[in-house]
Formats: sequence, C-alpha cells, structure tokens
Amino acid sequence: MVTPWWDPVHQTMWRLAGRSDLMELAAAARRVAREVVSPAVAAGARSTHQWTPEKARVLRALDDAGLTSIFSRPNGGMVMPLAVALWELAWIDAGAAVCCMSGSLAHMAIRDIGTPEQQGRYLNNPALRHGALCLTEPLPGAGADAASLDGRIAVAEWEPGGQPVLDVEKRGRFTSHMNFAEFVAAAVDSRDARFHGSCLVILEPEDAGVFDRGVPVRKLGHQLSSTTNPVFHLKVPASRIVGGYTIEDDAIVPKFNHREALSATFRRARAVMALVTSAKLLSALEAVIGAPEQLLDLWAAGEAAASLGFSAARLSDELDHAETGRALLDLQAVVICPAAKLFSTEMASAMLPPAAAGLPGDKLIDAQLEASYLGPAAIQRRQISAFMIDTAFLAEFAAWTRDMRQLAAHAPWAGTVAAAMELWCWTLDRLRHTNDSRGAPIYREARQSITFPMADGLCWLLAARALTLDVLTLRGKRPVESFYFDLATVQAVHAGGQVAQLCTGLLFGHDPQVMLPHNLRETFTALRAKLDASFCGVMLVRNQASEFIRQLDVSANR
Repeated sequence: MVTPWWDPVHQTMWRLAGRSDLMELAAAARRVAREVVSPAVAAGARSTHQWTPEKARVLRALDDAGLTSIFSRPNGGMVMPLAVALWELAWIDAGAAVCCMSGSLAHMAIRDIGTPEQQGRYLNNPALRHGALCLTEPLPGAGADAASLDGRIAVAEWEPGGQPVLDVEKRGRFTSHMNFAEFVAAAVDSRDARFHGSCLVILEPEDAGVFDRGVPVRKLGHQLSSTTNPVFHLKVPASRIVGGYTIEDDAIVPKFNHREALSATFRRARAVMALVTSAKLLSALEAVIGAPEQLLDLWAAGEAAASLGFSAARLSDELDHAETGRALLDLQAVVICPAAKLFSTEMASAMLPPAAAGLPGDKLIDAQLEASYLGPAAIQRRQISAFMIDTAFLAEFAAWTRDMRQLAAHAPWAGTVAAAMELWCWTLDRLRHTNDSRGAPIYREARQSITFPMADGLCWLLAARALTLDVLTLRGKRPVESFYFDLATVQAVHAGGQVAQLCTGLLFGHDPQVMLPHNLRETFTALRAKLDASFCGVMLVRNQASEFIRQLDVSANR
C-alpha cells in the first residue's frame, strides 16, 4: 500500500511534529525494526519459545540504538519516547517491542519512589540496563492485582545496630526479560512478625542463595521476547526494599507497599501496551487491502485505538511533570490509561479476525496475549467502572461533551460523539439512582453485568473523542483531511451504535419488574432519537472513504 503521506499525517495527529527527540527515536526504532527485527522474523526466530542467539542479537541491536535506555533520556517525559519506540517495533513484531521495555518498567518504580542510593545504582547505569518485574505468581496469585502474594519476605539476620538482612522467597510466573535481566524487582509479602506488609524488593544474580532464571514459557505469541517462570530464594540487605523502610516497635515497615510502588508504572505501561496492539491493527491494513469495506472499519478502529493510546501517553507525561492540578490529571489517567489498553486489546482488535484471511497468524495470537498483560480485561474494566463515577471525573466528562457539541459546527461527526456521550452519561445516572425489584441498587460493584458494559461504552466514547481531536489537527491537509474526516465519522457512528445498544439493554432489560417512569422514558427516547438522527448520511461517507481506499489499492498495484 503506497501511503507516502501516512507518516506526516500521524506525526501531526499524535503531536510528534516539532519534537526532534521523538522523531529521532522513532527513526532509530524503525531502522532496527526493518533492518534487524524483520529479517530475524523472516529467518524463523519466532519458531521457538527458547531464548536463542538470534533473539539476543535483536536485543543487542535495541541496546546499540539506545532503545533500552529510553528511560535515562534527560529531556521531556518518559512515556511518549517509550510509546513511539514501541509503536515502530510492534509494527513488525510485538515481542521485540516487549524487549524494548526491559530498560523501563523495573526502573520506573525506582525512579518514582526509590531511595537516593537505589536511584544512584540502578538508574542511568549501563551495567544494569535491563530489569525485570516479577509480579505474577503461580495461581491463585496475580501479582500486583492479587488480594495476597505468595512471595514472602522475612528477617534472616538483624544484629544490634546493624542493617537487617532479609530472606526473600518468590516463584514467578510469565515474567518478561528474565533471560537477560541484570536485576529483578519482585513483589513480596511478609511472613514474619518483624516485617509488616508487602513491598517491592530488588534482587541481583550475585546475591546469596538461589537466583534461578526459570524455564522458558511455552507460548505462541511474542516469541522474540524472553518469558520464563523464575524461582528466587535469596538473602538481601534491607536497603533493597524499594523506597526504603522505617523501624516501628522493632519491626521493619516498608514506606510503600507493592501496589503503591507500582501504581504509576502500571498507569504508564497500560498506555504504551495499548499502542503495541494498535500498531498491529494498522500494520494489518496491507494484508487486507483490496477489500475496502472490510478495511474501512479496521482502519477506523486502528486509528481510534492509536489516538487514545497516544493521548494516554501524553497525559501520563503531563501528570509526571505537573506541579498543580495533579488530582484531576490523576483521576483522568486512572480512567483513560486502562481504557486505552482495553479498547485496543478487546474492542478494536475484534476487527482483526474478519480480516484474518490475508493476515499473518502471529498478529492475531500476539493481540490475544497482549490482552493479558498488566492483568486481564476484567481488571481494566473494574478500575474504569470504579473511577468513572467520581464526581470530578463526571464533571470533566460533561465539559468534554460540551466541547464535542461545539466542534460539531465544522466537524459534524463530533455531534454524534456528543450525542452518544449525553446518552451514556444520562443512562449511568439513571442506573446509579434506580433500584431493582429487591430494592438493591442496579449499579454497584458486585453487579458487573451492569458496571462492565458501561465501562466498555466509555471506552468507545473516549476513543472516538481522541480520534476526533487528532483528526481536527489535519485541517487544510487535503485530500488526506477529507479521508480522515470520513474515518472519524465511521468510528463515531460505530461508537454511537455500541453505546445506544448497551444503554437500551441495561436500562430496560435488566429487571422486567422495574419500569422507568413515563417522563424518564420520554427523556431517554429523545436522547436516543437525537443520537440516531446524527447518523444521517453515514453511508455516503462510507462510500467516499471506500473509494479513497480503492484508489490507494490501484496505486499500490501499478
């Protein structure tokens, strides 16, 4: 597919233009992806789950290009640089993109809360470039999101006046980067009266005891990355507790539990992992070119997923550097970052199977695997549904709705987004203030058949809004402007249809013995009719966009 305009379009949409640091990093990542990763994939490097010399060569290329040292770059935020590098790598292979993250995730927690001594040793140190986060454990443990951890920490030695020595036991499951990690940040909990609570603790191969990197996981996806089930039983000084500790009543008390230590890391990682999947969606377009109608929906979904992912990345960087207004930014981030990942891996990627006839099977498998990173979809939905009802978030959402309504004057599809947002918000309010036939609130945490679909609806809306804001940066760039306006229209209508269906079903179909009062039914009908009316002309728009795609196909085959 010949698209010489695609790069400058995306650079404008994703606010990369004018950022020389990001452009240089994207160029380096693309060079490694094309010159090293692509030949490795073609030579069969994905054919085994073992860590091989060919995979190690890919890792060395990432090191040499500075793609595993992104975290140490002095300028700007850390999320957008990581996002653009992962985007370029994931276009070719998602496993290579995951290897790129070996120089970031474990380091993030140390940067956020580490002691000065920890930051001095583990940050900007070429000898400790690669780290691993060991969170997930053999069932029933689920790492940072588990109710409890099986990994244990206890006091092994504690001489009067000296630093305590800790005994750490941890069995990891599906842990990335272990074949080459120079240190590990492991989540553990106390099994000793002299140690209170959970924490992250840093482990190194030279520590006394067992540092077993583990057997490779037999996986079908992300074959270029390293994934093992490691085992640790080590003695380490208490100074390895990430963030430090205090002594209270002759017991060690970490300053941060493992969830607190990882909250910002998980927020950032959800944004960038969303882009790993969305890169896959857009890279799949070449495989299905020639089927314009099928391609159109995949293209629109992929662009929406990318827009939401990059907006989450920018928001994360803004939050990391904010001196004021952090509370509102943090509230937006705890909704938008998991929403970006959920939309990419669950909703937008649903467009891949219909296109699978011309699609390499590894892209489908990788997309399924990415849905489980940082916890399954249920964890993302639970976080979104818990925070989207916050009063401050709903006030911000109402402001976004008004903005979409104002943009409709010169971007008609924004009116569709606004109408869908109004319907969703009104329905959420009704569900929260309506009881079922037993007198229990319809909307509550335990009733995930209500809360989770409403979270899904919000994801559709946030993606359509993000794509709208990005597409409007292209005004004046014809003919690309017209095509992207059409793509945004297609995605807005798709989002509106999803929201209309779920709102109707949840409000009227949950309990047959509960009927809305007549005036509320009329209000809902009016909101639904307003949304339906905004779909006017969508088939013409689809035809225009499909013709544009046909012209691309003709150009590609000349």
